[in-house]
Amino acid sequence: MSTPFVPGIRPLLANDAIAYQALRLRAFAEHPAAFTSSAAEEAERPLSWSQQRLSPDAQRPHDVFLGAWLGSVLLGMVGLQGRYRAKERHNATLVGLYVTPQASQQGLGLALVQALLERARAMSELEQLDLTVTEGNPKAQAIYERCGFSVWGVMPQAVKVDGRLYAKVHMVCQLR
Repeated sequence: MSTPFVPGIRPLLANDAIAYQALRLRAFAEHPAAFTSSAAEEAERPLSWSQQRLSPDAQRPHDVFLGAWLGSVLLGMVGLQGRYRAKERHNATLVGLYVTPQASQQGLGLALVQALLERARAMSELEQLDLTVTEGNPKAQAIYERCGFSVWGVMPQAVKVDGRLYAKVHMVCQLR
């Protein structure tokens, strides 16, 4: 009898920085067109950058990163980055959704986005989330649509990877 696949989703903290940084590098290397950051840029960041990013900060209360763990193995992640200028504080951006190949096709991406939305809805100041997804990534776009995001525009030639241009689909989700 096989063990059921039931990862635990929890906020990532500074002591998770090594696993987080390694997973980010893997995501950027495996899917270079899906992310605005590159593996080369990420490899140059010190561990302290990840530690700081994952540390709670009263000045950035809408920033949170979630990880999906199976035992001690980080299998997926997603983040929320707030905006902190007075006129934009009601907005935040969903960033960095990634699930490892061994955990894909099991609903983990959907579970991560749903967990992030639940946290965002608990933040009374937030009214909407936005994100971008690379055009031609129907799996990711379908997850976002299933969670209530809708397309509001497309930026052509938004990123260039190895000489090839990719558009970014802009999506938004109303929280209230």
